[in-house]
Amino acid sequence: MPLKPMRIYSEQWSPSEEQINSLFPIDDIISEVGKDPGIKVFTDDEIRLKFPAQYNISVQARAYNQSLVELLHEYYEDYRYKPELAELLGVQLPQIMWVDTLGLEENLISLHITKLNKQEVFINDIILVKNIEFDSLSDGILDEVLNNLRRFAKDQGAKYLSGYAANKSTLELFKAKGFKEDKREGMGNDYLWGIAVVMGEQLPFYAEL
Repeated sequence: MPLKPMRIYSEQWSPSEEQINSLFPIDDIISEVGKDPGIKVFTDDEIRLKFPAQYNISVQARAYNQSLVELLHEYYEDYRYKPELAELLGVQLPQIMWVDTLGLEENLISLHITKLNKQEVFINDIILVKNIEFDSLSDGILDEVLNNLRRFAKDQGAKYLSGYAANKSTLELFKAKGFKEDKREGMGNDYLWGIAVVMGEQLPFYAEL
């Protein structure tokens, strides 16, 4: 018999349009990319239906936070790329995704965040490059985006800004920007950290705001 969630874990936030549109230093990005990236914004169910794999990264993170490991083992492998996972785990999280509309095979500019829990905004993904060779935008642009994210998270009542680094070199980059390795027991990240170190990917990091 399929497992069912015992309760629904959900969060709310209320960013203004001005706050949503203030994350990127667009003029500086245009200068380095050579054209306007035409940032488009997706939210909530738009992301869940259009980009379910990305949406489910934070659903998985919240499920670990709530010790829903049995449900994850039941459903994650079969539903990690499907929009139904959130309902099966009983996790409903507001999300925002910014992506460029340059029409390239890979995005040059992308940011995806979630209200992970009442104290935390979670970075699902961040890409800031200037061309298809994936040459990074200047360090100053990354600093400004991260500082804007910190401000955004504080405005939403968060005490922490966290995320998963794709690999160890990305983790070192975030550590150079003031983030720490995330081994917090109360968030389940001590368990996740152990798995991530073995796999060398999805390494948890966080910063206090």
